[in-house]
Amino acid sequence: MKKLFIAAIMSLSLLSTSAFAEIKVGIILGFTGPIESLTPAMRDSAKLAFQEASDSGALLGGETITVLVGDSTCIDSAAAQSVAEGQVSQGVAAIMGADCSGVTGAIASNVAVPNGVVMISPSATSPGLTTLDDKGLFFRTAPS
Repeated sequence: MKKLFIAAIMSLSLLSTSAFAEIKVGIILGFTGPIESLTPAMRDSAKLAFQEASDSGALLGGETITVLVGDSTCIDSAAAQSVAEGQVSQGVAAIMGADCSGVTGAIASNVAVPNGVVMISPSATSPGLTTLDDKGLFFRTAPS
């Protein structure tokens, strides 16, 4: 999963360097809700991968990744979408999350894809996400 995160961020180097003073990446996970005990490890592994990519000096001529963290609640689609909208308004290039399938689908369909933001979920498993009209912007590391 770490390599996938780094590859996704490194692919942003194909964009114009003048477009970024920094690369902002959102992390949206269920810090409250039914899988809150799993969330810190997911967040920490993503932050570690982003820090490693930043420290490499290979991103967009040495730019760094800034992480914006938000709570999906894992069960409240409206709250999760609000968090994603806030991150998109702050200029995130990608979102890591969400963790639960319902909020993941809501964020992808209503916020990430319409705004052209790449999204990767570390744990959403709903088969319905396989047929999501994602315009090539939604990925996940867990199988259905």
